[in-house]
Amino acid sequence: MNNDAYSIGLDDKDPTHVLLGKAFRSDSVPLAGATIHYVRGGQGPALVFVHGFSEDWYEFAPIMSRLAQKYTVVALDLRGIGHSIATKPEFDAETLARDVHELISVLALENPYIVGHDMGAMIAYAYARLFPLETLGIAVLDGPLPGTRSTDIMVKLPMFWHFTFHRIPKVPERLIKGREYTYFKRAFYQRFAKTEDAPSELVMRHYASAYTSRAQLTAALGLYRAYRKNRVFLKSHRETLDIPILILEGHYFSEKPGPTAKELRNTFHCKDVTAQVVSGCGHFMTDEQPDVIASLLRKHISKCLTNTASKKLAKT
Repeated sequence: MNNDAYSIGLDDKDPTHVLLGKAFRSDSVPLAGATIHYVRGGQGPALVFVHGFSEDWYEFAPIMSRLAQKYTVVALDLRGIGHSIATKPEFDAETLARDVHELISVLALENPYIVGHDMGAMIAYAYARLFPLETLGIAVLDGPLPGTRSTDIMVKLPMFWHFTFHRIPKVPERLIKGREYTYFKRAFYQRFAKTEDAPSELVMRHYASAYTSRAQLTAALGLYRAYRKNRVFLKSHRETLDIPILILEGHYFSEKPGPTAKELRNTFHCKDVTAQVVSGCGHFMTDEQPDVIASLLRKHISKCLTNTASKKLAKT
């Protein structure tokens, strides 16, 4: 195989321009409430990637390059961010999960594995709750799950001041507009990454370019402004969920995973939850340790595929 075909990179002179190998293509599709931009490549079982705040689909480029030879990989821009357009100003996790589901239907992907990072994590979880019979498994990469006790406590801590700031109407747009790169770099990339030069300067500038319009900022901040609605959604779903869930946490204070996995099992009746701290890795996992994250995803997907095969065999 030609590895160049599976490459994804940025133009050194213009980081807004992404260079795709022949194995990938970029396109957009109109949905009920948005026009969603996505990048697709590879073949095999489907993996769908949902990005977080201060990033766009490109945060998964290092993972997609590593997984596309075995899987069909799809990364999207959330409605209103990057090259996606919000035709309806709704940014709660349930609505965005329905965007993902509609895109998956248009692309004719079956039983996908959903990976969500940061704010994308709550969308991946919402997807599993809404479409349990159509979900192979999900991975939650260092992201909040509003409604769990651990997240509700976390967002009140001083170091996570942005959860409160971003929910203020109009003011964040006025203060951040025109300063996206500086704000993201100092408030997020430099504070929450633990690996030197990851994200790189070029990648940081690319991410910032996905938020330069007022509409893009409002869409992104809408992820935070929907916190209460997201919290209600999660707390209202306590039916048994046997979809395998992988939680990968950044290495901050302990090598032991936090209480979220236990809470999902005991309070929200998720039967199959695995949690792991990624040693030496900060918040921006796919930029910081793409090889490790790709390996962990492969292992969990393999488990999900084995479980699915066993269930089909049991029915015959």
